[in-house]
Amino acid sequence: MRPVQRKQTGSSIVEFAIVLPLLLLLIAMVAEFGILFYRQNAINKVTQITARYLSDVSVNNGYTGADLTLAQARAIYGNSGNTTPVVPGLVPANIVATDLGTHVRVVATYDSDLILGSGLNGLMQLATGGSAATDFMTIHATSVMRFAQ
Repeated sequence: MRPVQRKQTGSSIVEFAIVLPLLLLLIAMVAEFGILFYRQNAINKVTQITARYLSDVSVNNGYTGADLTLAQARAIYGNSGNTTPVVPGLVPANIVATDLGTHVRVVATYDSDLILGSGLNGLMQLATGGSAATDFMTIHATSVMRFAQ
């Protein structure tokens, strides 16, 4: 009689081949969501920095266009002398400030490229029956701050 063990030769390789794509997808999704959370946090910080700066410079007289440009540069680049954005692809046009009389509202919108391209989005829409996949996710952040007195 032959041992039972021989009939299962190579079964662990087949199981590994079945599980490996799922494991790699899980790792890629964790990395993707980690990057998205980092960028969301950075965009929130950008709106807070811009709102804080504009509320400080506009004591009793509002802020000027030059103040807004300087606030955007400080928020996007970390300081006014840097040339590399804190978040890749973030430009001053993504940051809009509105004077509300006693408050300033800053809204930032950013299209974050997905490292998996449209694959992750396509997988999510396949699972939920959604519409066409895109290769970016839009991040929004808003900060409102009272003008300094």
